[in-house]
Amino acid sequence: MTFFRPAAHVLGLLLALPGGASAFAQPSAGEPWRVTVSPYVWATSLDGNVRLAGHKAPIDVSASDAFDQLESVVMGDIEVRRGRWAGFVDYQYSRTNEGVSLMGIPAELGTRSTTVSAGVLYRLVDDPLGGRTAFGDMRSFRVEPLVGARWSKLRADLNTPLGATQKGAEWTDLLLGLRIEADVSEHWTLRAQAEAGGLGDDDRHSLSWQALASYRTPLARGAVSINAGYRLLHQNYEQDDFTGQRFDWKVTRHGPVLGLSLTY
Repeated sequence: MTFFRPAAHVLGLLLALPGGASAFAQPSAGEPWRVTVSPYVWATSLDGNVRLAGHKAPIDVSASDAFDQLESVVMGDIEVRRGRWAGFVDYQYSRTNEGVSLMGIPAELGTRSTTVSAGVLYRLVDDPLGGRTAFGDMRSFRVEPLVGARWSKLRADLNTPLGATQKGAEWTDLLLGLRIEADVSEHWTLRAQAEAGGLGDDDRHSLSWQALASYRTPLARGAVSINAGYRLLHQNYEQDDFTGQRFDWKVTRHGPVLGLSLTY
């Protein structure tokens, strides 16, 4: 598959670093497991187009309008870490309903979107910055390549004066990405993360990035963080159904994100 060619290049670079394969040694028995649970709210604006049953419906929804048109939403992230290795699962579900115009004809477009991303991170760079964080760790600058997958399930319902139609699709993108973090003070951490999916596939691909600032403070035996930033997810998916009709989903979701992280 085309995904594995860039993945192989990344792996080759990692093995070429000083220490080679020994850099991937298993964590020692004394290194603790850490779990971080992060519910969040993503105030998304939507831009793009949806085509189904021969009808093309433009989407242009601001973040403020999105809250009015949002019927339900669930979002959250779980990360498990030990030593240099970590695994994560990010879940997003949203259901919207909005008014659109098809060549001057009023219509109603409803969408249901479920996205589940999961992957593995490896801490390739961990340079000390001096001092400690509120969690008791040494402050550092960190670089972590990631490999994973994103599963997406969509359903679009279009209602017009001429009738109603609906279309659903689901697919999986393999992901390559990079996360960069820095503990800029005892309490503040900055994070940037980018991922590319569906590499080499003409009928489906995705691109996402996020930038977060986190304020962290100890809580019992763990830590709590307040996270704020901006996130973007662009998805392009094309499919022909058995009738020959085209289903296109070319939508960019972007906007501010606010959340809470509990680490223990």
